[in-house]
Amino acid sequence: MDRILFACLIFSTITLSGQGQWEGGLLLGASFYQGDLTPSIVGTLHEPQPAGGLFIRRHLGPKLAVRAQAFRGKLSGDDSNFSDYSSRAFSFSTDITEFSLLLEWRLFSPVLAGSRLAPYFFAGGGLLEMAPRPELLNQPAGPPPRGVKEDAQAVYGRSRFTLPFGFGLEYSLNRHWSVGVEGGLRTAFTDYLDGISFAGNPTKKDWYGFAGFSLAYRWGARDRDGDGVADAEDACPSQAGLAIHDGCPDTDADGIPDKEDDCPLLAGALKGCPDSDGDGVADHTDQCPGIPGPLFRAGCPSEDSDGDGILDAEDRCPQQIGPASRQGCPLLDSDQDGIENERDQCPQIPGSSTNFGCPEAIGQTETSYRLFFETNSASLDGQQQQLLNSLAAALSRQPAASLLIKGHADEQGTEESDRQLSMQRARACYEYLLKRGALPQQMHYDGFGAVYPLNTDNSEASRYLNRRVELELQLQ
Repeated sequence: MDRILFACLIFSTITLSGQGQWEGGLLLGASFYQGDLTPSIVGTLHEPQPAGGLFIRRHLGPKLAVRAQAFRGKLSGDDSNFSDYSSRAFSFSTDITEFSLLLEWRLFSPVLAGSRLAPYFFAGGGLLEMAPRPELLNQPAGPPPRGVKEDAQAVYGRSRFTLPFGFGLEYSLNRHWSVGVEGGLRTAFTDYLDGISFAGNPTKKDWYGFAGFSLAYRWGARDRDGDGVADAEDACPSQAGLAIHDGCPDTDADGIPDKEDDCPLLAGALKGCPDSDGDGVADHTDQCPGIPGPLFRAGCPSEDSDGDGILDAEDRCPQQIGPASRQGCPLLDSDQDGIENERDQCPQIPGSSTNFGCPEAIGQTETSYRLFFETNSASLDGQQQQLLNSLAAALSRQPAASLLIKGHADEQGTEESDRQLSMQRARACYEYLLKRGALPQQMHYDGFGAVYPLNTDNSEASRYLNRRVELELQLQ
């Protein structure tokens, strides 16, 4: 009855693990004994006895398995095998039946190691049923050895708790079949495996062991990593994971499996990474993780000083509103004739669209312009050159037009120096226009010194207005 209950306990324990990879098979080998009838503490192989049994194994993961087994065997010993004990003439024979539950630990996973061979250690507990038959009175003459009477009258339990442990090798032939070899020792915490104690060595317990071969057959859905997801459906068959992720792990529990998670150890929703400011740039690459910003600025905010939708870094005119087609610069129409400067051939002179921004030659029209200069300077700046470019274009398009260039100076110099400076200013405009395509016969220049001031109050503002060149364009 005890054996039936123990076997049921073992079976119910192993089946609670759920679905997975199962193996069942045969054990064939020999049992051996170490005790009162062996002179060595490591036992003897003088009388190995045949033994065999059945087992069922459930793999819990790449390296762990639990095994329930039952085997029957026989233990025997005889003093005649050893010269030192031949005069004692003891012998015994014991039938044994063992039910055990073992935990197996593989040194490496065959799947990960790329090998069919799997070495393993095992240990566990079990129930031993034993039936010793000692022969203690085989001496030819004389009184029986000491302790024989006590052993003959001894009462001891025939069911013992046992602790098996050992080492084995399993080799996979294919997906379903495997063979193995293993050996192990057991202690049953008794000195009566051989039915002899007082007549032998009562201070030490008996041991027994089993060594042999196994043949196993695998069935059920294969699950190498033991995560409950069959290999055929497991996207990560060598890593224990979750069924919701097709058997792949999610270490940071953010709902994104590790193989798709850019930050498998940090929970986050952006490809598995945290994004504190919600700008779409993960914190580990965001140079401003607390302030939203675009990806092309590494998560830092963009600056658009003029608010035209073009970032300052790409805006050629960051302080002026302008379209993207002009790289953020405004549309300019210096002469306010409705024609943008870039399409106006006379950007400083009002004109018509039919004449490309230049004035039409209808009747006689005279237009005057002024250029102002710094003290003692006849140099033309960029804005002045733009006006002269427009005048040169107008002269080129209308050969009958003429231009009078008048140079003036303020009253700070002598009469002669003022006249020469005013002449230099007029000639600078004349020579620039020649370079821009105007004909010399269309132009006349002269310098008038400080004879014709615009203002005479001797202020700096008045003197600035007097340092000038007047351009009088006459169209025929």
